[in-house]
Amino acid sequence: MPLLEPLDTFRLFANNRLFQGIEPEVLRDMRYGMQLLRFDTDDIVFQEGDEGDSLYLVGSGSVRISKQGRAGEQETLGVIESGSFFGEMALLDGQPRSAMAVAAEPTVLAGVDDEVFQHLLDLAPSRLHLNFLRLVSERLRQVNSHFISELMRTERLSLVGSMANSIIHDLKNPLCIVRGCASLIDRHSNDPKLKELTGMLDNAADGMLAMTQELLDYSRGVVAPSKERTSVQRLLEQLNQQSLRLLPGENIQLVKAVSYEGDLDLDLPRFTRVLCNLIKNAREAMPRGGILTLTLEKVGCEILLRVCDTGSGMPPEILSKVFEPFVTHGKSHGTGLGMAIAKSTVEAHGGKISVSSSEGRGTSVEIRLPAPSVSA
Repeated sequence: MPLLEPLDTFRLFANNRLFQGIEPEVLRDMRYGMQLLRFDTDDIVFQEGDEGDSLYLVGSGSVRISKQGRAGEQETLGVIESGSFFGEMALLDGQPRSAMAVAAEPTVLAGVDDEVFQHLLDLAPSRLHLNFLRLVSERLRQVNSHFISELMRTERLSLVGSMANSIIHDLKNPLCIVRGCASLIDRHSNDPKLKELTGMLDNAADGMLAMTQELLDYSRGVVAPSKERTSVQRLLEQLNQQSLRLLPGENIQLVKAVSYEGDLDLDLPRFTRVLCNLIKNAREAMPRGGILTLTLEKVGCEILLRVCDTGSGMPPEILSKVFEPFVTHGKSHGTGLGMAIAKSTVEAHGGKISVSSSEGRGTSVEIRLPAPSVSA
């Protein structure tokens, strides 16, 4: 990895917030002894638990700081931009790294170990101490705010889990009665329409229990889909029965762009609920009607599903955290868990979900799933 020339080093890091107020002639001595490092996007600077022996100045680019959270996923604590620094706590206390640092884009850092840091303190002791303490205090405030929010979220998820567990217990008996009555009607009737309705009733009862179980699973951080080979046609039939058939009555035009008609590896009931929730969100974003486009196609080794609407869209501040639990927009009675559960379900299927939106122009939700392997 090529190193920068000393003069380039000075220019790149002299404006770091750590050196605010320090004269340029004092700073020129700092360029010696620093270790210059280049990272590409998603390169790991250090892992949680690594030995900490230096802090890092960000010369260009940015670094994402994260910590392992629920279900082993990395949760972002903050992003360190160009002109700031990170990794200072391990340098001060000599303890292992308490978080993970990853380059969020192509990034140039300067590693400052204890010896170099002491030299910097000797160059401008009062000003450097003040800058360092001010920035560390600011960082601690941000982290404390994050963990307070995380604690509140965890407590709310725990409450959701307790409620879901109680609801499942209370629902089982009446739903068993509903299913028993539906089964009895089905056995004593030859009317095809009546059989269709009892089948829908039976499926609705199963769906109510499954949705509540889904809440319970999410609150525990465990999503384990029971995948099986199914057809696109069967998925579309389920969507039509549960959601798409409601669109004409709400003045919403459905446009189907289905070019892939093969098989999928899905937990069909669970995945259908994800798509039904996306369709419901789209309907609610178009109270005066509009166009809902459902796309399903194969792109390379992936199956792409897209739900697009011409509704009200989302503001940037909501879009940036749309997959976080308890985030809702434009719904007076929304729980804010639908998109969070959708994300966990899609990822449990080995897929990815993303959202793009523009206020006043609509929203597009894209899901990419691995294409099923060809049977021998």
